[in-house]
Amino acid sequence: MRSTSSIIFFRFIIIFLSQIIVFNNITIYGASADIYIIFLLVFPQNINKSLYYSIIFLFGIFLDSFSNSFGIITFSLLISSYLRPYILDFSFGNFDMRKVGKVRDYLINTTIYQKLTYILLVVFSHNFIIYSVEIFSIYKIQLILRNATISSLISITLILILMSFFYYKNER
Repeated sequence: MRSTSSIIFFRFIIIFLSQIIVFNNITIYGASADIYIIFLLVFPQNINKSLYYSIIFLFGIFLDSFSNSFGIITFSLLISSYLRPYILDFSFGNFDMRKVGKVRDYLINTTIYQKLTYILLVVFSHNFIIYSVEIFSIYKIQLILRNATISSLISITLILILMSFFYYKNER
C-alpha cells in the first residue's frame, strides 16, 4: 500500500506537468484552464497544517515560476487553502477533519449538489482572488467577475471530466 506522502508527490508532479505543458496553452475567451486546483480540492485534511501550507506554497511557487504570474497563483492558492475548511463545512455539513482524512471519500459518497457546491466555491474563490489581484481595481469589478466566471466554468468542466476519470471509476 502506498503512503500518503508518495501519493501527494505523485499528484504534485502529474498535475504540475499537465498544467504547465498542456493547460497553460489553452485559452478560451481569454481565460485559462486551471486544472491545478484539483491538487487543492483532493488534498488530505488530516495532515499537519504547517506542512499543508508549505506544500501548497511550494506548488504555487513552482506554478508561478513557469507561468510568469509573479506570485499571484501562490497567493490565491494559500488564501483558497485557508478558506477550504470553511467551504468543506458549508458544502458537506458537519465536516470533521479529525475523522476523515480523505476528501476523496466525501467527493465519492455524497450527492452531486454537494460535490458541485464544493468544487464551484473553491474554484470560483480561487479565480476571483487571482483576477482581483491581477487587475487590482474596484472600478473594474465587472471585468474581474466576468474573467473569474469564464475561467471558473472552463476549469470546473475540465476538473469534473478529469476527476471522473481518476476518482469515480471505482463506483462503476
